[in-house]
Amino acid sequence: MKPESMTPAEAADALYQLIPRRVSVELLSEYGIEGQAEQEETMTRELLSFTLYWVSAAINAHIPRKYREVLFQRVLELIQAGWTTEFKIESIKWEDYLVEMEERRALYAPVGDYEGGAMAASEEISDLLENEGLIQPEDRPKLLVLLPDLVPLDKYQDLLSQCV
Repeated sequence: MKPESMTPAEAADALYQLIPRRVSVELLSEYGIEGQAEQEETMTRELLSFTLYWVSAAINAHIPRKYREVLFQRVLELIQAGWTTEFKIESIKWEDYLVEMEERRALYAPVGDYEGGAMAASEEISDLLENEGLIQPEDRPKLLVLLPDLVPLDKYQDLLSQCV
């Protein structure tokens, strides 16, 4: 890494700042998506898993191999520290969430890892959220507008390009 570039810990801290926290009914309504308060936690978990898929992909694309795991683990540690406070997730233990997150990353990887994959992965999460009853079919186009705002792939890439 260049002397003026960020350390893996600094990059992880900066990435963490970009990760969306609690997905509230109010936030969804700003995009015209109807939501229920009892679904906020599940929606937050799903969008967090989607975000972490893209964070991991950006890390793999921009960070030397020897720093990738430590950087991603630091992001996870920061999320774990705010699990019940910032993310307000209480119904699932952290360890169980990690299993769920890996399942979601395996779901998004086949479509997200190819050119045009951001839209295809967005369709995957739309399918998932619709199947779980978290969004209505008519809200899919609105979700596709919300996702780039909540999961700013270009900002992850710009940030991580400062690390090499």
